[in-house]
Amino acid sequence: MRLLSIPSFVLGVHTAALIATLTVAAPAQAQFGLFLGGRGGVDLTDEDWDLFRKALGDALTPMEEGRRTEWNNPKTGVRGDVIVQKVHERDGVPCGDVQANFIRRTVQPYRLTFCKMANGQWAIAP
Repeated sequence: MRLLSIPSFVLGVHTAALIATLTVAAPAQAQFGLFLGGRGGVDLTDEDWDLFRKALGDALTPMEEGRRTEWNNPKTGVRGDVIVQKVHERDGVPCGDVQANFIRRTVQPYRLTFCKMANGQWAIAP
């Protein structure tokens, strides 16, 4: 299993070149494109990403099915929530299937699986 760390996808459009060089399974790469703001994805500021990352970490720790956290940036009008839908193991590591909803005029839902790496960081699992 190849895991991609959260910081590699949450930096915004400036990391597009880096992401393009990674060898990733097609479904995971499609999800990355959405997070990078391309092809119908959300366009977030650095502050939006920071708020999202915090909500994601809070939702995953402790990891419980149904756990929900919210975030809101009044400066940009963007808000969202993170919901842990399923808790499981993949290749012996704890993982959670997460739905992240980004809201600005409409709701844009994204579903990803995050797994906890040996160093304690959460990473996207392709």
